[in-house]
Amino acid sequence: MKTFRPRRKLIVNREVQFDVVMHVSVFVAVLFLGQLFAAWMFIGKIQELAGTGAFSLMSVQEFISRYKTVFLVYQLIPVLLGLVVGFWYFNRMTRRIVGPLFNIKRTVKRMADENLDSVEIHLRENDYFQDLAQDINVVLQKKTK
Repeated sequence: MKTFRPRRKLIVNREVQFDVVMHVSVFVAVLFLGQLFAAWMFIGKIQELAGTGAFSLMSVQEFISRYKTVFLVYQLIPVLLGLVVGFWYFNRMTRRIVGPLFNIKRTVKRMADENLDSVEIHLRENDYFQDLAQDINVVLQKKTK
């Protein structure tokens, strides 16, 4: 039975992993800052109402029950907006990773199945794994000679 041996390197592909980690970190930071801004707006609204004396006859329990929903809405808006934007952005980003891998797999499989003389892997300009595709193209060209 083969034993599992974990990788020794934390970073395997610096270009891809660094980009993904940086984009996720920026996304989380922006989402956090959006929530802080929403909380700041909520507190400003509460301070404005407190200045008019709106809370003078209100107990803490009444205050919480009345403004709990408002606070949740203030917090929910940046989270939902962040999730929608994050889904769209990370979907586009992962296509740059998964698309080339799918293209490489499809091209190699097509060459093996159909016994084609020359096949070349073509990737989009901004896709990852350009160097891998070039290396595989060299191997495929040598195989057809």
